[in-house]
Amino acid sequence: MSSPLKYLSRRRFLGISASGLLALANGHWPNASRSKADKHTTIHLYTFDPDATTTTDAIKAAMLSATDLSWLHSGDSVFVKVASNSNYAPPSVTSPAVLEGVVETLKEAGAGTVYVGDMSGAQFVRHLPDETIGSTRENMRQNGLLAAAEATGATIHCFEEVPFEQAYILGIPPGEHHWGDDLRVAEILDRVDHIVNLPRLGKHVLAGASLGLKNAVGWISDHSRMVLHRDAATFQEKIAEINAIPQLADKMRLTLTLADQALTTYGPDAGYHFPLRQPVIIASEDVVSHDQVALLALLWAREQTPDVALAEDPYPTQSNGLNWWFVRVTWDNEIAGYQDLPTFNNPAAADALTHINLAFDLLHGGRPDSIDVVPGGLRLDETLASALTVDPDLRINLRQSAL
Repeated sequence: MSSPLKYLSRRRFLGISASGLLALANGHWPNASRSKADKHTTIHLYTFDPDATTTTDAIKAAMLSATDLSWLHSGDSVFVKVASNSNYAPPSVTSPAVLEGVVETLKEAGAGTVYVGDMSGAQFVRHLPDETIGSTRENMRQNGLLAAAEATGATIHCFEEVPFEQAYILGIPPGEHHWGDDLRVAEILDRVDHIVNLPRLGKHVLAGASLGLKNAVGWISDHSRMVLHRDAATFQEKIAEINAIPQLADKMRLTLTLADQALTTYGPDAGYHFPLRQPVIIASEDVVSHDQVALLALLWAREQTPDVALAEDPYPTQSNGLNWWFVRVTWDNEIAGYQDLPTFNNPAAADALTHINLAFDLLHGGRPDSIDVVPGGLRLDETLASALTVDPDLRINLRQSAL
C-alpha cells in the first residue's frame, strides 16, 4: 500500500501537525474513525446542592464521572479553554468556579503545564498585524477568570499576547469545507497535548446558542472571525468545521459546563440571567453530544424566563441585521459581499441546519443511535428530564434511575 503522504498537496501538508504527519505516515488518516456514525455517546449530568457540596468538589465528581483521564500521561500539557468573550460576569463567560476543580483534578492526575486562556470577542479585542486593541487578560481580571486561574497555579495564555507573526497557524478542516485558506487558529494548538473545553450556558443573538462548539471561535484570528460573520450564509457550517480541524478534534478530551445560571436571552454578553435552583454540571468526552443536551437545558431555562425579558430578545428576527452591522462597524468591511445569516425558530430540531446537527455529521458521520444521559449526585429535576426526552428524533436516552 502506498503511503498517503505521496498524495498530499503542499497546502494540506503544511496544515497538518507533526503528530498528524506521523499518523499519515503509518497509514492512518486523522478523524478516519468518524467516517461511520457512532452508535452511542455518553453525557453525565451531575446535580448538587451548593449549600451541602462545594462547587470544586462537584466539578471534580462530574469530571471523573465523564472521563477516566486515561488519556493524560505524566507531564502532558493541557489547555483549558474558557469562554472569556467579554468582561461581563457569568453566565456571559465561563464561571470562575469551574476552574479550580478542573485544574486541580488535572494536576492531581499528573498533568504538566496547564494553560488557561482565550481571546475575547472582536467588540473587546482586536489582534491586528500592526496593533493590538483591548486585552483578554484585563477582561479575565474583571470577570473573575484571571484570579481563579492564578489561584490554581495555571499558566495564563491569551492568544493576542503572542506576537502577530507567530500567533496563528493554518487550520484545515477535513474534506470539502467553506473556509478556503481563511481559517487561522492559535498556534498553541500545535504545542499542547490535550484540550479541556469549558463553555458557558448561553443564548447567542447570531449563532442561536453559545455552548461547547461555539467556544471554538475563540481560537481563531481576527481575520477569520470577520470571514465567519461576513460570509454568513455558511456561518453554522464554519463553526462545525473549526471543531473538525485535527488540532482540535484529535486533542479534545472533555467538554464541561457548570449550569448554575443560564443566559437565556440575547447573548453572548448581555441578557437575562436565569438562576438554577440546583446547579447542574454537563460533562462529556464528546463536545457535540454535550451541546445537544446543553441546548435542551438552555431552552428549558428559557421557558422559565419572564415574558418581559423574552420580548426583548432580538433572535431570530433581528439577527441578520445585527450581524450586518457587526461586520460593517467592527471590521469597517465593504458590505457588498455580505451574505444573509441563517436563523432557526426551533434550534433543537433534529433536522435544523445548526452547527450542532452539522457537527454530528462532520465529527460522527451522523447522529448517534443513542445519546445516553447518565445522572449523578442529586435527583435530576423532573421538568428538565422531560425536556431532554420529549423529542424522540434526538435519540436521547435518560437512565431510568433519574426519573
